[in-house]
Amino acid sequence: MLQSIRERAQGVIAWFIVILISVPFALFGINSYLGGGSEPVAATVNGQEITQREFDNGYRDFRENLRQRLGDDYRPEMIDEKKLRQDVLQMMIRNSLLLQKSDELGLRVGDDLVKQVIVSIPAFRVDGRFNQEAFERALRLQGQTQAGFVEQVRRGLVSEQLSKAVSDSEFTTKSEMTSLVKLRLQRRDFEYLVLPAENFLENVEVSDQSVEAYYAAHQDEFMAPERVKISYLDLDIDSIAKTLTSTEEDLQAYYEQHQSLYKTAEQRRASHILIAVDEGSDQATIDQAQSLAQAALERVRNGEDFAAVAKELSQDPGSADQGGDLGFFETGVMESAFDEVVFKLKPGEVSDLVRTPFGFHIIKLTDIREPAGKSFAEAKDEVKKAYLKSEAERLFYEYAERLGNIAYEEPHSLQPAADDLGMELKESDWITRNGGEGMLGAPKVIAAAFSDDVLVSGNNSEAIELNPEHVLVLRVLEHEEAAVKTLDQVKQSIVDKLRLEKAMELATQQGAEWVNRLSQGETLATVAADKGAQLNPRKVVSRDEQDIPADLLGHLFMMPHPTGDQPVYGQLALSNGDLALIALHKVIDGSLEEAAEVGGEDVLNRVMTESRGKSYFQHLQNNLRASADVVITDQATE
Repeated sequence: MLQSIRERAQGVIAWFIVILISVPFALFGINSYLGGGSEPVAATVNGQEITQREFDNGYRDFRENLRQRLGDDYRPEMIDEKKLRQDVLQMMIRNSLLLQKSDELGLRVGDDLVKQVIVSIPAFRVDGRFNQEAFERALRLQGQTQAGFVEQVRRGLVSEQLSKAVSDSEFTTKSEMTSLVKLRLQRRDFEYLVLPAENFLENVEVSDQSVEAYYAAHQDEFMAPERVKISYLDLDIDSIAKTLTSTEEDLQAYYEQHQSLYKTAEQRRASHILIAVDEGSDQATIDQAQSLAQAALERVRNGEDFAAVAKELSQDPGSADQGGDLGFFETGVMESAFDEVVFKLKPGEVSDLVRTPFGFHIIKLTDIREPAGKSFAEAKDEVKKAYLKSEAERLFYEYAERLGNIAYEEPHSLQPAADDLGMELKESDWITRNGGEGMLGAPKVIAAAFSDDVLVSGNNSEAIELNPEHVLVLRVLEHEEAAVKTLDQVKQSIVDKLRLEKAMELATQQGAEWVNRLSQGETLATVAADKGAQLNPRKVVSRDEQDIPADLLGHLFMMPHPTGDQPVYGQLALSNGDLALIALHKVIDGSLEEAAEVGGEDVLNRVMTESRGKSYFQHLQNNLRASADVVITDQATE
């Protein structure tokens, strides 16, 4: 289709199309010069505008920061774009309100502080120092001016001032800390037994009329969600690699080009003595350095220890203390003249003087490490896998474009695209609007599967980018509307639910009776013996106890304190229908002496103060938002 358009875009027709396109662009340009082209607005906050361009830039920066923070864990296919755009816009609205409040309070930030912040930003530093060129280049890439960026930093610092002004105004008293520790580190001494749900379920019957009545009154609980089955083509590097072949010559060439992946090159270990000469030195300085180097060479050749002479005379600060030792290195690492001599020497041999841009060297070869690794035959399977993957990476974007084009040109079937690319057409199980498994649960996939173009019109989807090297196209095979399940489909689940509810009612009634008997002198041990239940032994637990049911632990810490030696009894119908009978014997409050368990008094004071400060700052933001006049345009986050 694209080729046919190109073939026809010639002559008079082509010029006519160009003129049609040019006129509106020309008019748009004239309009903008005359001041008539107002910039689209994403939202207004108490009359102040957040332009669409500002929002788009803010959203782009947020996405990039998110990608950098998550690194390899960044999964764009799991991001709900529309919701994220809404969240970013709300964040920008909050920031605008904070800036307005800061202006109202007269908060200001000086130029020196703004400058300090900017020069400390790592992206603008080269070799640990602020670099003006790096600063200007980064702003150009972001489409920002220096003045605009400086103002952005200033606004951020002003907002931070307001945050600190509110948060840092809070403090925590000794009595507040004491109360917190008293409750947070409180322990309770108790015992309990559990009567299984079966004890109550055996006496429960549910009639058909009750089931039918429940079904009729709770239709919304039995809705089968709308769902689809899709066919799809899933294109990534691995799927392309499976369609490719290789020849022996291809693999041999790849092996030769990437030998460092399969074997190490020959390495040589050398020591040297350097008499340094700066480039551009006059002849007298050069002659003097050469004379000193020649004298050192003669000392070595007359039998003096090379390492000792190097320690005494070498002017290389990195190796002199090690007797001139440079360790092992491959060819191409050192300066070319130095490198050429080293790889001609024999072990133990000392070179003549070698001149490089650093000065005069005396070189001694001390060891040779022969090449090691796998031959082509040994590495052939690895080479083939790597070669096919590299070819697939090279072809990915071409294949992805072909996939998208064919799926668009043949909108009623994915088979032509599958045939062209040699791919397998896959089918899914049922998928709801809440998603499927794996990549079929990605918001982009669900949005495409349930879009009007795909679901209603029956077309193939556009190519969906799950990540930079993974795309997918799909079409709907089957579609079922949301509908209420039949009574036969859900009858057993209703029976089970009603039986459990009645059993819990019975358990609660009997529990109240047993608590009354326990309060009159009976013990949990007698109840356990009477009912054949196991009594859990008495123990002291904290709020962090893991060995008892969470709902039982929560109920235990809400029970009133016992008085004297008389325990307090309670009962609780657990979520599974079991009945717990509890005897609370003692409450042991925490004390400041135990504060070390939660980090110590200083840490506790800081955490409480920060928590309260953040809470008050959140209240401030909520109040500002509630009283603000905010208008969001319909297309702002689309």
